Amino acid sequence: MHICIVGGIFDKPADYRDRHSISPETVLANGLRQRGWQVTLAGHSAPLPPGDFDLVHVHHFGRAALRVAAATARPPFVLTTHDPFAMNGLPVGWRRRVTDGFVLRKTDAVVALSKAERNFLTRRRGLPPDRIPVIPNGVDTAVFDRVSEPAELTHDLLFVGQLQEFKGLDYLLNALPAARAAYPRVKLRIVYQTGALLDRYLAHAARLELNGCVEFAGSKTAAGLTQLYSDAAVVVSPSLGECLSTVVLEAMCCGAAVVATDVGGIREQLDEHTGVIVPPRDSAALARAICMLLADPGRRRRLGQAARYKVRAQFSVRQTIDRHVRLYEELLETDARAA
Repeated sequence: MHICIVGGIFDKPADYRDRHSISPETVLANGLRQRGWQVTLAGHSAPLPPGDFDLVHVHHFGRAALRVAAATARPPFVLTTHDPFAMNGLPVGWRRRVTDGFVLRKTDAVVALSKAERNFLTRRRGLPPDRIPVIPNGVDTAVFDRVSEPAELTHDLLFVGQLQEFKGLDYLLNALPAARAAYPRVKLRIVYQTGALLDRYLAHAARLELNGCVEFAGSKTAAGLTQLYSDAAVVVSPSLGECLSTVVLEAMCCGAAVVATDVGGIREQLDEHTGVIVPPRDSAALARAICMLLADPGRRRRLGQAARYKVRAQFSVRQTIDRHVRLYEELLETDARAA
């Protein structure tokens, strides 16, 4: 069978793809190829005729999703939205508001990354539940794994995410003065792929007089991220919206203690045994959670160990590929019967 996987990462220049070689689309494509599937990769800008494939799986809303939805003759069409905005009440651009409903109605299946996303798609989008399989992103445990035990006295915090407003970095920066008052050696390392709002956050850190304890570290390879997750005292995800947080899964896989905001599918990733959940947009709650973990190295270690076990049991790449293969085979069988 010949499947086309469409994703925004395949529109990026080669050097960008080399630096960010692990994404949901690339992990899926590699896993399918290992199972013997023929896979073609395409960006949203590529005018590929959908009739050339047995199945098309588009990641993210975009031009390709709209083209496949509008095609008069096409194979089964699967969509994974990776969309944290609508389900978390965040602003959505007018083009999306105009086209999203049409694209969703034309799909044969919409993959939800979490039960929370599935509930949103059924309740707010009106999609039938049997068209929404829940398939979380998987983490490659051969890549993300603890490589060292953090020193018990370290007070290093780690943020990994895009420098975009919805990732909530403002709230984490606002939490740092209180954390520093209790733990003067607190340091925050900020890892990001693209620095669209870098100047804004540099200025914000300067206003809070945080320049000496905040490092804007830019992008890192997967190996570099693994080391940082392993070394951090606490990994903090202050996001305002997630379907299912890949950063949280990677940190859990590396045995890190995680503080994350209660958005999207976070409660399907973390519980009282595997991390600390705080309300979104609440810098005081972030500061309290960070200080609580910094005060208790034993709890950090227990949370990290339980998180590491949970990821391997519930969020492995193998499980993700297995579930996608079952979905594709069901859709192809249904399509063959209808032919």
